[in-house]
Amino acid sequence: MALPKIEILTTGGTIAGKGESETGSSYHAGEVPGDELVRSVPGLSRVADITVREIASIPSQDMTEGVWLALLSAIREDAEKFDGFVITHGTDTMEETAFFLSLTVPAGKSVVITGAMLPSTALSSDGPKNLYNAVSAAAAPKSSRYGVIAAMNGELFAARGLFKSKTVALDTFSTRFGGPIGWTQGGVTHFSVSPAPERSLPSFRDLGAIRESSLPKIACIAVWAGSDGVAASAYMDAGYQGLVIEGFGDGNIPGGLLPTLRLAAESGLAVVRSSRCAYGPVLEAGEINDAENGFVCGGALSAAQCRILLQLALLKNPRAKRTDLQKLFSQF
Repeated sequence: MALPKIEILTTGGTIAGKGESETGSSYHAGEVPGDELVRSVPGLSRVADITVREIASIPSQDMTEGVWLALLSAIREDAEKFDGFVITHGTDTMEETAFFLSLTVPAGKSVVITGAMLPSTALSSDGPKNLYNAVSAAAAPKSSRYGVIAAMNGELFAARGLFKSKTVALDTFSTRFGGPIGWTQGGVTHFSVSPAPERSLPSFRDLGAIRESSLPKIACIAVWAGSDGVAASAYMDAGYQGLVIEGFGDGNIPGGLLPTLRLAAESGLAVVRSSRCAYGPVLEAGEINDAENGFVCGGALSAAQCRILLQLALLKNPRAKRTDLQKLFSQF
């Protein structure tokens, strides 16, 4: 029986990093070629027929929208050639790449993103096992029904709500709601929840080719005790089309920042409220009433994922009204 055909798209990251010693913390990301990564994983050739394609070789703190679009283009281009795709990626921005692709890649294809918290040269590096599990998950027939999946530390997570919760620990990934959707053990993939109904969440697969220069400029602004409107005003003056505010608690905004954001909303900028809290949704009419202020409630998405959803929404409809955007965000 023929093995599933899986294409591994490499972007660099810690999983492809090399350190100066097996026990030290210093290393350089993205130095190991994809073919070498594959050879470092025992038994991988018995799981799938592997093809490797390099997209980038960078630490993920340097991830760009251009790399997202290169990944999207590669998956669209090769969709008919392969049964699934695995993306090797740094962990710092994995939640953003996963969410962007979950909204844009062709339906019906397994796409699994993975990485490592320890470089390839580290003692007990987690990269080889994570890659083995990711390929196993991408080869599983049911995986295509779950959208883009992150495979880390033996667990599987949906892209929506994914976030990195710990700076250096192996069990770094979590989700803002619901927990893992499954796990992989011994090359066998298990799902603990049913897949979401087909087309249950909006997507942007119909956008066609996307140019990096055409993506709207959206900024994320974190609040602090005593926040003012200086940063928001600067982004407005720079021509940004939207602001995502990473607020306190239930997306609360300090009084020193609120007037500037109201002015931004009145001038036509999209202003989305999110929370710096790790868990739980932002409510549409809590201490801050979004309809009254002209804001959009980001719901259960993180600030980073709110930014991506707003980018794609405004790319699809630059004249989208606040009510249209709120309807979109409420579905997530």
